[in-house]
Parts: sequence; C-alpha cells; structure tokens
Amino acid sequence: MKALLSKEFKLCVHPALFIYLALILMLLIPNYPYLVSCFFVCNGIFFCFQQARENGDAMYTAMLPVSKAQTVKARVWFVVIIEMIDIVLMAGMCAFALVAMPETNGGGTDHSLSLIAFALVLYAIFNLIFLPSFYKTGYKAGSAFLKSAVGIWLWLIPCEGLMIASHAIADSNLDIAFFRFLHENVDCMPKTAEALTVQAILFGAGLLLYVVCTLLATKISVKRYEKVSVA
Repeated sequence: MKALLSKEFKLCVHPALFIYLALILMLLIPNYPYLVSCFFVCNGIFFCFQQARENGDAMYTAMLPVSKAQTVKARVWFVVIIEMIDIVLMAGMCAFALVAMPETNGGGTDHSLSLIAFALVLYAIFNLIFLPSFYKTGYKAGSAFLKSAVGIWLWLIPCEGLMIASHAIADSNLDIAFFRFLHENVDCMPKTAEALTVQAILFGAGLLLYVVCTLLATKISVKRYEKVSVA
C-alpha cells in the first residue's frame, strides 16, 4: 500500500492541484463564501484522476502484483490526504483570522469550527458521489465530477445561504429564533461556552460523516472496480 500511495503522489498529481490548494488564501477575502475554496480542491482532485487516466495509469497498475481493491484504496488514501491537507490549511487560516480579521463574514460562514465542519461534509459528499461513479467505469472522470459537483453545490448554496441570511437578519434587528441561534452559535467565531459546544458538536458530526461516507465510497468503489476490465 505504501508503494502504491507513493506512486499516486509521484505520477498522478496534476500541477493545477497546487494552485487550487493555494486558493485557501480566499479565506482572507472579506465577506466571501469560504466553502467555495473546497470546491476548487475537488476540481484539483478531478484533474489528478484525469491525468492518471490519460497517462495509462490503470493499465500500468494492472501489471503490478497488486489487487484492484488495493489500487482503489491507495487512490482513496491519496484523495483523503489531499482533503486533510486542505482542512489543516483551513484551520490555520481560521486561527490567523481570529487576530487579523475579527469582523464577521457577511458573505457566508465565519472563520470557525463551523466552517471546518461544513467543509468536511462537502468532502464527504464529494467522495461518496465522485469515487463510486468514477470506479464504475475506471475512466469516466468528467461525468463523475459533474455528478459530484451537483451534490457539492446542493450543499454549499443552502449552507452558505443560511449563514448569509442569519447575518442579514441580525443586522436588520429582526428576532427570528432559528436565525438568532445560527448567528450567535454557528455563524460566529465562538466566544461563549454555548457557541463553542455547538460548533464542537458540528465538527464532530462533520468528521463522523466524512469517515462514514469515505469508507462507504471505498467499499462501493472496490466492488464496482472489480467488475471493470482494464485490458
């Protein structure tokens, strides 16, 4: 597995991936929907799959003394590592923003544990849709990414939209219990015990969902790829 994972990073990494990871700097843009940066990372992962396909990676790997299950699991670990790199970068940017950008984000989720939790859910959706869809054929990366993009935006738009609405309603001095809860406990840099507890629960739930969805995606992908002929 270690050798396969090394092969993934040496032969399958597309240069665009580094550009998309660098877009974590979008978290320094005031009043912006920061989850969009995660979508670009998913785009970078797609480019890696596409490059591997064009370079004949499936045929090359088939000639190695490894099973199809090992091949899939190595690629999944490759994806997970990329996503976790982005999550760590996001956590660092959020910590930096606590000092450099203390004002609230009117364009989406604030720099907080909530943002990281929402990002984990976004990656869970991407993995659950993209990986099984790709490994159904082993080469249709484009259609797999389009399907996953639909799932990503069905999460991203209402998620960031609710945060924008909670901020706008708070600014308008309207008192709607649900949006007040979001504004005071979810869409904020946690400064109270209640907000920290709520965001910690969201983070835990997001992480659990990410693990479950990625494991499920791996299982389905292995099952599908076993039926694919790479000859």
